[in-house]
Amino acid sequence: MKVLVISANSLPSAPSGPAYIAGAALAAGHTVETFEALFAHDLEADLKQQIKSFKPDVVAVSIRLVHAYMIDESAEHGTKHLDLRGRVKQIVDCVRENSDAHIVLGGPGFNYYGLDWLKYLNLDYGIRGEAEFSFPQYLDALQERGDIYRVPGCVYRENGHFVKVPREYIEDMDAAAYPAYQLFDLKLYAEHGISPAIVSKRGCEFNCTYCPYSELEGKRYRLKSSKRVVDEIEHIYKTGYPRMVTFCDNNFNVPNNHALAVCQEIINRQLDITWGTGTIKPLNVTGDACRLYKESGCGYLGLSVESASTRMLKRMQRGCTVDDIRQSLISLANSGIPFGASLMFGAPGETPETISETLSLMDEYHVPDGVWVTIGICLWTDRQQVLADARADGQLDNDDQLFSGANYVSPQLPKTYMEELVESLRAKDGYTVQVNKLYDDSNG
Repeated sequence: MKVLVISANSLPSAPSGPAYIAGAALAAGHTVETFEALFAHDLEADLKQQIKSFKPDVVAVSIRLVHAYMIDESAEHGTKHLDLRGRVKQIVDCVRENSDAHIVLGGPGFNYYGLDWLKYLNLDYGIRGEAEFSFPQYLDALQERGDIYRVPGCVYRENGHFVKVPREYIEDMDAAAYPAYQLFDLKLYAEHGISPAIVSKRGCEFNCTYCPYSELEGKRYRLKSSKRVVDEIEHIYKTGYPRMVTFCDNNFNVPNNHALAVCQEIINRQLDITWGTGTIKPLNVTGDACRLYKESGCGYLGLSVESASTRMLKRMQRGCTVDDIRQSLISLANSGIPFGASLMFGAPGETPETISETLSLMDEYHVPDGVWVTIGICLWTDRQQVLADARADGQLDNDDQLFSGANYVSPQLPKTYMEELVESLRAKDGYTVQVNKLYDDSNG
């Protein structure tokens, strides 16, 4: 069958999900083309032209985000909220108007809001979870006139009701097809500062209260072998364009032995590559680990600090300590690897005192690529523990609000204090501030 994979990106990001499912469809013997909405000059005209030329049997729409926040100095508190649903609807409407192809939804933005998306777009089918395995099953069932409603992780409409089929965790991660980045214009991505991204594992052992990944992917790690990970990197570099390959794992350096094995495999092959990752956990970030990172070609690391208050680290169930954070910052500073850090303010239990503790610690260290501060916790799914606090504190009246864009901030943070905090952080050298929600409305 002819399969068109649409990356419905509205903001700069690697099309990792679309690349993996495109690769899976190719490996299953289908003919595949891709469309990147991010670079469309005229979205509807460009998409219509490709549909008319390719004549797909199936159109897979990969949704990365439902809502986003963009730094905009002209916006209130320097942050502009973006509702990205309209652009996805524009894409789906264009497909409907110009093709009779089967439309299937997926992507991380669909994982959390499957039913909401089907209702919003008046569609009947989507796939949640590890679609690089389930999407080929869907295509095979469709081609053979089999039962597409038994595909793991699918969500569908039946007689006016919606049905969810349980997801499956895939044990053999090495069995996944390679991401088909050869179908994407990586030179164009590079011109926009975007590097191709890969995953080295699934699962998360931590219980961070604001994050749903351990619930979605399971607490037990399912790892790609170090050989397979580096094979993927080499596969991507054969396209000739990447300046860097990015790991989009939620914590690249956990399990630590796996991350170090990947680095050692790169070194053993004597590859001249550059890699980076936006999220490493402040655990096991030692001088020896950093030396291995650097020798294997690490060009950037993002340290997920979030809080440096002992009280908040425990309350957020971060699984690390203030001493771990200090060690990480010292080791990274000594390594010479470019790195940034992220902070998250406003989780349940946050107070002016806990924020002060975090900022005081960060002031002791130089972070060469800057500190990104997020204020307010995005609420996505009931798989986040923070939803219980949001409901209890009156900041989430109905779960339908999640699809419309909902956030939480600790009610212990007074409005005046938060307004002054934002202004002081924005004036702080090397700090960028994203305000999802500044204060609890009851404090206004």
